[in-house]
Amino acid sequence: MKTHNFTATFQQGLVSAVDAANHRVRCTLPALEDLETDWLPFLTPNAGGNQFYCLPDVGELVAILLDAQGESGCVLGTIYNAQDPTPAASGDIWMKKFRNGTVISHDRRTGDILIQATGKITLVSPTLVTIDSPDTKTTGNLLVEGSLTYMQGMTGNGGANGATAVINGALQTHGGDIKADNISLKAHKHREQGDGNLTSDAQP
Repeated sequence: MKTHNFTATFQQGLVSAVDAANHRVRCTLPALEDLETDWLPFLTPNAGGNQFYCLPDVGELVAILLDAQGESGCVLGTIYNAQDPTPAASGDIWMKKFRNGTVISHDRRTGDILIQATGKITLVSPTLVTIDSPDTKTTGNLLVEGSLTYMQGMTGNGGANGATAVINGALQTHGGDIKADNISLKAHKHREQGDGNLTSDAQP
């Protein structure tokens, strides 16, 4: 009759090498005179049709489950410690913080979501992108490379050059008018000031 050995051991270790292509790591075990493990899979929430890819850095403290011989097993995850403290101190915060300073976080108490990037952000969609919000604010310059269509009017203030809008090219209106203060482009009048004299300034 075949017998099975179900004995396993829990160890804490430090990541010594990373195999990014196969989502594996090797670790040294301080409790065993810094013995280095074989390549061990690093656990991930999803690896099938829905995938999550995230590996620890060399030097991170990890939790390891090894078989009785210490030859195979897996790395369960990383452990916060004095060298790598928690980035937040609230049970309401979900956060992903990267070494380069990029942060993605959600505060379930307020409902706020923060995406703070140290590089550019690119959103790609083959179809429509909808922002459903009563107000949307951008604090910097906004470039629209395609056609701009608005349906509820447009207001603005003068920029650094004093003009509210500067347009290169023709301007057309359909079924409307253009006004400067109270002077209509279509309906304004000029008073005659004598034969051969210039007419007056435009009048409402």
